Amino acid sequence: MLVKIRDGGKYDFFAALAKTAILFLLVYGSVGGFLAAFEIAFHSGLCMLSLFVLAFVLSAIYETGKKWLTNLTGLIALLLYAYIAVTNYWVINNGYYYILNRIFEVAREYLDVPDGIEYSLTIDNEYMAVTLFAIFLGMVGIILLNIQLNNKCSLFRAMLLTLAPYVIPMYFECSPPMLYIVFMFIGYAAVMMLSYGRGSTSAQTRYILPAAAAVVLSVGIAAFVVPEGRYARIIPQSKAKEETRRGMERFARYGMSALFPQDTADSGVSGGKLSKGSAVMPSYETALTVRYTPYSLNAVYLKAFTGLDYVGTSWTEAEMEGPEDGNMEMSLYSRQRQFEGIDGAAYQGMGIMEVDKAQAGDPFEYRPYYTDYRNIEKRDSALVYHYYPDNGESVLLSDEEPYERYLDVPASCEAAVRRVCEEAGLGGTEREIAGQIVNYFNENYSYTLRPGFYYGDPDYISHFLLESRKGYCAHFASAATMLFRQMGIPARYVEGYAFSYANVVEDGELVEGADYDDYYTGFSEIGATALIQIEIPEANAHAWVEVFDSERGWIVVDPTPSSAEEETTSFWEVFMNRGSGETEHTLGADAFGGYIENALNVMAYVIFASVVIAAILFMAIRMIRKERERHLPGRERVKLEYGRLQKAAAKKNRDFRAQRTLKEQIAWMKENCRMQISDEQEEALYQAFFAKDINYDCDKLCRELRNSRRPPDSGGCNFGRFIVK
Repeated sequence: MLVKIRDGGKYDFFAALAKTAILFLLVYGSVGGFLAAFEIAFHSGLCMLSLFVLAFVLSAIYETGKKWLTNLTGLIALLLYAYIAVTNYWVINNGYYYILNRIFEVAREYLDVPDGIEYSLTIDNEYMAVTLFAIFLGMVGIILLNIQLNNKCSLFRAMLLTLAPYVIPMYFECSPPMLYIVFMFIGYAAVMMLSYGRGSTSAQTRYILPAAAAVVLSVGIAAFVVPEGRYARIIPQSKAKEETRRGMERFARYGMSALFPQDTADSGVSGGKLSKGSAVMPSYETALTVRYTPYSLNAVYLKAFTGLDYVGTSWTEAEMEGPEDGNMEMSLYSRQRQFEGIDGAAYQGMGIMEVDKAQAGDPFEYRPYYTDYRNIEKRDSALVYHYYPDNGESVLLSDEEPYERYLDVPASCEAAVRRVCEEAGLGGTEREIAGQIVNYFNENYSYTLRPGFYYGDPDYISHFLLESRKGYCAHFASAATMLFRQMGIPARYVEGYAFSYANVVEDGELVEGADYDDYYTGFSEIGATALIQIEIPEANAHAWVEVFDSERGWIVVDPTPSSAEEETTSFWEVFMNRGSGETEHTLGADAFGGYIENALNVMAYVIFASVVIAAILFMAIRMIRKERERHLPGRERVKLEYGRLQKAAAKKNRDFRAQRTLKEQIAWMKENCRMQISDEQEEALYQAFFAKDINYDCDKLCRELRNSRRPPDSGGCNFGRFIVK
């Protein structure tokens, strides 16, 4: 099917179709093979059709030889790409999330990592979300690979673009179906033959695809003959893989943030240091092992650090006992006397808790509230605490006022704190103000582990309260402490570990052979339970506020918004019906959803802005270069155009460098490159280089030299733009 085109050459439909096949085989083999390797379902028919149509349009337009039409088609393809990205942003986003969830699942299974991140999805139709993401990614591959084939036809670049996605499944020993491998290697063989072939490209394409298919199928047959175990013995274990195992484990646990650790802070107790990193990277390594008897549906707080003075980027530490903490001591004595009274057991209980620091590499002790610090034992590697749980009732306190510095509000954040107190309309008793602050944060602030990097101007707390309005527990607890103090209520910042009742019934294990009465006596909100052992990961490190209540002493107020509602279930209903199977759960789905969404938004904007800036710079450079060339004298423009011919010939065949004179070079190019140049044009070149005057239209000669780089019988399908026989 030959069609006449404007410049007198012939349009070769089969060459365009062959190039379409190469683009399609490489890109679909790459994208489809990547998804199939992880057993991710997608609409392969729709994906194949979309990529084939785009590849055919780009190839067919290029074959016309009309540069303006080729550029226009490329621009339209780019606009179509942007339109799909904008109108289907959330669908593509969810396809991306779903693929990452599947990769993390495979990685955790392969690396034997028990827990990790999982991204939340907002669209139920995962099948179509993945399909649209595959089309979106395939369009990028088609456009980029088409540019490469039109200019360099480099096998290395083709492999770099299409083989890179296979690195991840290959690492986890996930093999795609043979069909995708065959597609890709047929494409590679075709590109290699085109790169090193001689003669007309149109003629080459009639033989390259069948020949490439034959080679690849032969290799495929050999792969079936040799058993897979034989390959395992022949190919040694990669040392690089062993060295990167730790990094891949972090990737499986923490997601994409593990790739950029320089702007993240580790989880765990920081000792009052407020990180300026743009994100927190939670660890699911076990920090503490706790054995205790559940007594309430409320969360359990294990206190480690008490903040006294806020100094801009950290808190100074208060004494756990002594004058600074005297009222906490009085609250302990009151509860102890209640328990030891004649009828005190009806209102107060006493428990024993064992806390074993598994991997918490810090100097802190982790004590439950109202611990009898005079009666702390050591049992093997664990510390044993006797404590008196808070029952919500009033206690008898001394007349001693709390330490006065728990009312200090630094001048650096006073204006912001006062403004928020007025906006929130705070007022009333300690309990009423506590409820107002918690509600105000829930309604006006967002919880995220990726609040963004903070550079220190303005004040840390002021920045959170007035500008970012998003953060994690350290932000909320620090700000709430100042709000309480501004309202005249003594308050202090606290760090430690916290775990909820839902964590207990989901992850806790019954300790066989333990007597409940040996670990708990007296009043329990949920009745008699049993001794439970639970492993607390570093991700459960938390910050909260202690507020001085005039009736109850120091009490816990947790101002951080909850990431999800927790279902309360009867203790024995859970542990009697659990059976031997493990409870399935998703770690961090809600907590990390917003975090990853923010990260992807930033990434998308950065990539889009980079592409736009690069395109503008590229176009500007080309326009400036062309404008400079346009103002050159005619003789200089002819020399410049001929210099490009020389570079193209030398690049294709080193023998050209041996031709020293202009006559030898033109004769060599006529013979070996089939360059069409008349005697009149050759004479004009001699005049341009050696004569004083040139009796030829320089603009016309430049156009003719450019056209001579495309042989008339190539059908326009000259991937290298200059073919050597």
